[in-house]
Amino acid sequence: MGKKIVVIFTVYCFLFSSWSCVIKKDVAIMPKDVKSTTDILAVLKTSGEEIEFHKLGLGRLVGDEIIGLSGKPEQVEFKKKSKYHKFYYTLGKVFITEDNREMAIVRRIKEDETKIVYERIPQIHIPLAEIKQIHLKKTDGAMSFVATIGVIGGIILGGLILIAALKESCPFIYSYDGTGYLFDAEPYGGATCPGLQRTEWVKLEHLKEVKGLYRIRLTNEVEETQYTDELKLVVVDHDPKVRIAPDENGVMHTFAQPQPPIRAVDGRGRDILSYVAETDWIFWETNNDDLAVSAESSTKGELIFEFARPAGAAKVKILFNGCNTLWGSQMVKRYLELHGNNIKAYYAALNSRGLAYELLKNWNSYEELYQLQIQVEIKNGWETRGAFVGGGPFISEDKAYVIDLAGVAGNVLRVRLTPPAVFWAINSIAVDYSLDQPVEVRNLEAAEATDDSGKDIRPALDKTDQDYFAMPKTGDWAELAFKVPPQRPRSERTVMAKVSGYYDIHLDATGDAQTEILSRLQSEPGFGGRYGLEEYLKWKKELEKKKLNK
Repeated sequence: MGKKIVVIFTVYCFLFSSWSCVIKKDVAIMPKDVKSTTDILAVLKTSGEEIEFHKLGLGRLVGDEIIGLSGKPEQVEFKKKSKYHKFYYTLGKVFITEDNREMAIVRRIKEDETKIVYERIPQIHIPLAEIKQIHLKKTDGAMSFVATIGVIGGIILGGLILIAALKESCPFIYSYDGTGYLFDAEPYGGATCPGLQRTEWVKLEHLKEVKGLYRIRLTNEVEETQYTDELKLVVVDHDPKVRIAPDENGVMHTFAQPQPPIRAVDGRGRDILSYVAETDWIFWETNNDDLAVSAESSTKGELIFEFARPAGAAKVKILFNGCNTLWGSQMVKRYLELHGNNIKAYYAALNSRGLAYELLKNWNSYEELYQLQIQVEIKNGWETRGAFVGGGPFISEDKAYVIDLAGVAGNVLRVRLTPPAVFWAINSIAVDYSLDQPVEVRNLEAAEATDDSGKDIRPALDKTDQDYFAMPKTGDWAELAFKVPPQRPRSERTVMAKVSGYYDIHLDATGDAQTEILSRLQSEPGFGGRYGLEEYLKWKKELEKKKLNK
């Protein structure tokens, strides 16, 4: 399915409050609006069954069910004089049949003097209680958005209310494919002040050359000010047989033979291989049975992956595709708001790259909320050899990590991750022992770049120099065009955006700092994950109460 334009949400029922880098206000789409505006591409049932809907009848939310057209085509016969017959002359539409069921006519099979036989796709009804994840498509004018919703805890309140417009994060990059702009990337998530500025390389799956140009749009769709320091395109021409992924420093690695795990289990011995074996729309996320929390408990799960290892292999490239959940993004804002009216001083301390910055780095390392330690089994136990960096929550990107295998024995490589509950969604993980192949990498500066007022913003985006292009308001945008260079003969082209920047969330930074909670976050290993899960469970309980009171 290519790069996943996805997000794993911790959706429980009705509405989401203001999210860090995600939702801009307390708004929800009611079921009637979802029915008319939202297409569901596929669902994953709690039983593990995957159901894809037919393009002529994508799934829709109706009450407490998802209804759509799916399954093997079947034949249906209509009498020519039937009162319903006049509806069937146009093929490829959804109709109501004599048995009061919707169907999609795919093609006419045969016809005689009395009847017509059509091939149709049957309609199915799936109760929300049986659904684990939803692969959803949202179209808005010339721009489209696709997401996967992970349903944690079940949907038990009589209906699913999806998140406001389902297209908000910080910032969004849309790629022009010749017919419209498609949502393709959301760079530098988690960079909430200048001291945390990040540079990311993100693949533009939908970008196409049109009249010698690549065109993209950069948009602000949340209540924050976004500061983009550099934005270039990186064009990589490579052997068509290899897959390209960048590491944290922008080095492009080739994956000639990425191998999925031969075994993958969680801490309770449950098989999770079907969730992580390939890059698709199905993600591993915290199991509902693992959401209990107490002051003494650890909220971290355990995932163990086993890979075949060639004799003598000293290094391995790991191809990881995963992201933080929407709840993980929610908690960024909640953690920051604990500082109250002291938030500016806290940002200043981070910007100086002093003690506060180092403490935050250490906290991220052992809490693993936004980076996961890559633990490799050696003779004496598990040893950390790197860390997967989070992102998203709407886009999950391929990232490359080169890991030293010193001390690893035998023909099996075992990797362990310990993700905190409700903070992580993992799409796929694979390893590759091949050497990197030569690739041709070119960095492209924008030939044209204007903001929504028509101002030329190229000088602000040509390099990382703290000369920022700022988008202070929801709805701000910029459009960029890049001249397409000739492609190397007999090569395949992968295009990425190199983006550097940070964002300033519009916080409710009032009142005194909650020093007791802040102190525990800093001094108690594991408290960060427990606090995040406690807030999630509290939020879920409040929603149940609101529903019961209606």
